[in-house]
Order: sequence, then structure tokens, then C-alpha cells
Amino acid sequence: MSIPENKMMLAIYLAAPEVENDRRALNTFYGIRRAQKEGRLMGTASYGYINKCTEDGRKYVALKEPEASNMLWAFNEIAKGQYATNQIRLKMNAMEGAKISRTSFYRAIKNPIYYGKIFVKAYKDEEACLVEALHESLTSESLFNKVQMVLNGKTLAERPKGKIIAANEFPLRGFLKCSRCGGHISGSGSRGKKNVYYYYHCNSKCGYRHSSSKVNLAFENELLKYQYHDGINKLLKEVILTNLA
Repeated sequence: MSIPENKMMLAIYLAAPEVENDRRALNTFYGIRRAQKEGRLMGTASYGYINKCTEDGRKYVALKEPEASNMLWAFNEIAKGQYATNQIRLKMNAMEGAKISRTSFYRAIKNPIYYGKIFVKAYKDEEACLVEALHESLTSESLFNKVQMVLNGKTLAERPKGKIIAANEFPLRGFLKCSRCGGHISGSGSRGKKNVYYYYHCNSKCGYRHSSSKVNLAFENELLKYQYHDGINKLLKEVILTNLA
């Protein structure tokens, strides 16, 4: 380093590998984008699909059973709008096949690859677009779109008899609205040092939160104020059990 000109050579030696790495990353990015435009599904296959390779070394994506059938069942169930999405996921996980987490399931049912499309993100002057995929589709486009409408809450008027499966600690979940903001009340458990404590809470950021045991007890005390004839009690019981079964 006693010669000043050598510092310039050192800078070139240090910068050259970084430039090469950046060029390789850019080439990889353009290669993946070009493959997506050609309809090829890149990366690890989504739930219900599996990465395969032909004898000549060409990679492709194929349906994987029983996960593919399970996922198709889930799409059909969500489209009916009778059960909450996570309840359908739990039912699907009870079937034969690999389990799927809540986050992965929500990401999957919004992915257009299941009806034979690949989403290509916008880049510079190029707009985002959907292209025809080379892999076999799992659902129809109409079924996929109907599921998206259910997820966006646009078919509530068409499914007034939707059923809600509630835990024993939250029998009123899905039937309560927040007194502060009017939003829907959900429920969850909070683990303490020794026990799990259950609360009803609002889905918004208003901060409403109340012990589930106290809310349930208040509801039971309110019901005790009403006395009906035995015939009416029997009819009411049948109606309630039918809607909660």
C-alpha cells in the first residue's frame, strides 16, 4: 500500500465480485420473470401440487393426491358460505393428507394458480398481469371467483343461515357486536402463569375486551328472565340445536 496507485487496483478487486453477484441476481430475476410469463410455476409447488422432473431433466408441476382433492373440497365448502374459513381448514386437516397452517391456507385460497393462472407482478414499465399456466388447474375460474367473493364478505345476503362452530368457552362468538364500534366480537384464550384465561374481544382496534365467563353468565341470567310453555321450550330447543349442529 506504499504505492498510491495500488489502492485503485484494490478497489477494483473488491468491487468486481459484488458487481458479478448483482449481475447474477439480476439474471436470475429476469429468468424467473420470463418463465412466469411462459406459464411456468416457479419455486416450491403450492399445497395440492408437487414438483416433478421428466426423464430428460425438465421440471414441471403436477397435482398431488390426496391434498389436491382436499383442497378442491375446501374451495367448494368456502363457496357455500356456511362455515368460517378456518373451520373448513380444520376439517380439511382432519382428512388424510398433509396438514396446512392457517397462514398458508389463507394464502393458498387466494392464489390464482389453482384455476390455471399465474400472477406476474408489475415491474418498471410493465403492468401486473395474469397469464395462462402450463400446469393442470384444480378449480374452475367461476368457483375461484365465488370463493374470493365469500372471503371479501360480498355474499352475506345470500347466506343468512351460516353456521358457526364455537368452542365451549365462546358459545356467543359470532352473535355479538361491539358496543364501542359496532364490529364483530371474536374470542380467544390468553395463557397466564398457571391457567388459560378466555376473553371476548373486538376484531377492530377499539380495544374492547371482556372475560368470556362473565359475559356467558350475564347472558344466562338474562335468559332466566324469560319463561315459556313446555311446548314452546321444546320448539326453541330444536331450532337452536338445528342452527348450531
